[in-house]
Amino acid sequence: MERRRGYMDWLLHADIDWDTLTSKPKEYSPGIAGALFGAGWWCWVDAFVHSAAVDHKHIPITYHIPGWVATLALIVMNITSRQELAEPEEMYVDDNFASRAKVLLFISYLMAFGAVAGSVAVLITCVQHHVLVDIGVGALLQCGFVLLSGLLLWAFRSADSPEY
Repeated sequence: MERRRGYMDWLLHADIDWDTLTSKPKEYSPGIAGALFGAGWWCWVDAFVHSAAVDHKHIPITYHIPGWVATLALIVMNITSRQELAEPEEMYVDDNFASRAKVLLFISYLMAFGAVAGSVAVLITCVQHHVLVDIGVGALLQCGFVLLSGLLLWAFRSADSPEY
């Protein structure tokens, strides 16, 4: 009779079946990513409606920018396919998909960093002036959830097929 191995034996002997371990996240990641994306935009819309309808305060257009940039970064990040990133790199060739894909992915990361920095700036500005603090918190939550959904979707996307 074979003894059932415990978690310590599993960790010590490192016989991890990574395909089985990552099959469920690949299956559920699009749904979780969509829920995170929806939660992010819900946080922003809730804060916006509360400030506009209940508090009757005008919200500057610049407070909208971090959320739109985060959403655009999510789109640009998920346009990039893993096949293009895995192609051998040959510099100075017209049809160099790998370099274009890497540049596109780098630009999406820069946009994501800019969105987070912008939402932190909105939150700091709102807290310092003691107005529209809910907008600042909503902007930060929106960027965090949207970018987390983009990373989750990109990380667990199947490498062998372009589908999700």
